[in-house]
Amino acid sequence: MQLDDVRNLKALMLNPMMTAVASAVSIRSLGVRTQRLGNEADALRSMAIGITKSKQQHRLAVRVQRRSLLDHPMIERMRKRSKGEIDVRYVGRISKRETPGTLQKRRRPMVIGCSIGHFKITAGTLGCFVKTRSDQKIAILSNNHVLANENSAKKGDVILQPGNFDGGTNPAAAAATLLRFIKLKVTTSNLVDGAIAIPTPGLSFNRKKMGRFGSLEGLGPEFLDEGTGVRKVGRTTGEKKGRVTAFELDNVVVEYDIGNIRFDDQVEIEGAGTKAFSDGGDSGSLIVDNDNFGVALLFAGGDSGGSNGMGLTYANPLRIVLDALKIDLIF
Repeated sequence: MQLDDVRNLKALMLNPMMTAVASAVSIRSLGVRTQRLGNEADALRSMAIGITKSKQQHRLAVRVQRRSLLDHPMIERMRKRSKGEIDVRYVGRISKRETPGTLQKRRRPMVIGCSIGHFKITAGTLGCFVKTRSDQKIAILSNNHVLANENSAKKGDVILQPGNFDGGTNPAAAAATLLRFIKLKVTTSNLVDGAIAIPTPGLSFNRKKMGRFGSLEGLGPEFLDEGTGVRKVGRTTGEKKGRVTAFELDNVVVEYDIGNIRFDDQVEIEGAGTKAFSDGGDSGSLIVDNDNFGVALLFAGGDSGGSNGMGLTYANPLRIVLDALKIDLIF
């Protein structure tokens, strides 16, 4: 199918999904334990729908979080509507990428990929360095759940490098203070898991270095097609290569401490070879293309799925993150 045709089909498939999710949320908001909504509504809440590609033609990408859904009648209806141009995969439960890895020590200067975190969390990854659009302040970019403790932090809170799990203590490892974050919403869809923090004055950092991958070269393209080669440097798994397996994924449901949270317009990535692209503690990693241009911000993953069976990683498109936080990439 042509890309626009798949987008239209995806929107058509998501219409009943949005109704089912809205109904479930409205019932819960009354404070009453919901009864089962029925097979179709229940199934839709465990499916993400996006776009992938086979050769030169785009296809509908369907990701299910329960194996039983692989044989669900809804999948067959999608298969018929797409005339067989559909890629269905079991991805298991998806959770935020938190803790244990390799760039876990105290780093001065601080570098892309090193351990970092709000003083009350375990540890995550320093994604990259940015500047605020309003006053050109230099800041650190990572996830909300890394720097802002899933909405519970406040401006000025201490950020540690390395993170608490890696031996960082407050105030000895204080490296930055929280500036702002995009609030994670439990009852409606999200696009971004992002936050920024201001480095401690006088603390050195290297805004370009990405380990053996070389240097960050700038901001990458807005559109990420299936098959695009990518890589990242993360606190736990270090330098890893992968490829985009789906894009514009909606209804990606991720487990957080504050509840299951839905994300739309996400990027899906699998690791190259026999390795996973990410693991716990890699949350916040900057994802770049093969030319080292920033394209996405890693925030979640699962241990199932992918052609190598090592799980799939999920990321926010970087341009959406930058606009939401009103920042620009520096390199």
